[in-house]
Amino acid sequence: MKGIIISTFQIALWAIPACIGIAMLIRGKESYEDSYVNSSWRANGISERKYIAIFRILGVLLIAIAAAIFYYVHLSENISLPDDEKDFWNEIDKSKGANAIFKTAMLLSGAIAIPTRMGSTRFPGKPLAMLGSKRVLEHVYEKCLSSKNAQGVFILTDSPEIDAFSKSIGANSIMTSPECQNGTERIVEALEKINAKFIVNVQGDEPFIPPSLIDSIFEIRSRTHCEIATAATPIADAEELFNPNNVKVLTNASGQIIYFSRSPLPFVRGENDKNMWLKKRKYLKHIGIYGYSREALQKYAKLPKSSLETCESLEQLRFIDAGIPMSLVESDYKVVGIDTPEDLEKAQKMLEAKI
Repeated sequence: MKGIIISTFQIALWAIPACIGIAMLIRGKESYEDSYVNSSWRANGISERKYIAIFRILGVLLIAIAAAIFYYVHLSENISLPDDEKDFWNEIDKSKGANAIFKTAMLLSGAIAIPTRMGSTRFPGKPLAMLGSKRVLEHVYEKCLSSKNAQGVFILTDSPEIDAFSKSIGANSIMTSPECQNGTERIVEALEKINAKFIVNVQGDEPFIPPSLIDSIFEIRSRTHCEIATAATPIADAEELFNPNNVKVLTNASGQIIYFSRSPLPFVRGENDKNMWLKKRKYLKHIGIYGYSREALQKYAKLPKSSLETCESLEQLRFIDAGIPMSLVESDYKVVGIDTPEDLEKAQKMLEAKI
């Protein structure tokens, strides 16, 4: 209830001066002339022309003030809404529809997108596979709901089954084209419906992803205003380093990402003992979570598919090839993705151990 009261007060802060300012601007000249005749302004020697001009200028100033307050309250990226206020706006969106004026006005500062599909090559139907008493996708969705910084969570899919399931658990589901080649393309397609300035892409097959990691992506955006952010974790052993299924992240001295590769980078020349590589350099394994500004996603939509992206089969290289900088968050989270039925069995044992 407190959040709803705050939200109402925030609307009043800009709506009242805006209404007064508009009234001053649209008020007719005859009305001003009538009020001027008996006003103290006339008695003090202010001409009728100046009298009208002053009120017109005041009207413009009030509208400008209202616009500044509106931006700070509703569009500023540093605003984090209380849970009940989020629910308040979500209910308005549901009742008014996807193109509601309220939704347009309340451009979210941050949202989470979970792109997912049924057609996995190695494990078809994995989003709806059972993990404990819940589907894999529901575990991911609940982790995302626990984020402190997200103002909305959206599931993006081309599957009617996933869409129906998402709605059955109360999730915002957006249908996307089956022609989308990756999760980023799904987010680009759904960008106007998500309606956020910064979107964190969470993989739909990581049921143990910590909400704190999701929030760290929002936080680096808030601190640095970076266009794109992602995460990585230190590699502990040589087998992990040389496994092409583990994507490695190469950074420069300032922590900016230079490249992603399935190969170990940098290459340690003259060192045949693979275990020694880890002693000569800190290697990082990519965690498949991304944060994109709205502008970065709009750029992505216009970029051609990169040759680097094609070679490594890594969608994020389209940004690198185009010279768009990416910031990195380091985390100790060890990825527990579900790519195969065997991974699901391992995840089941982890879940039972946690319980």
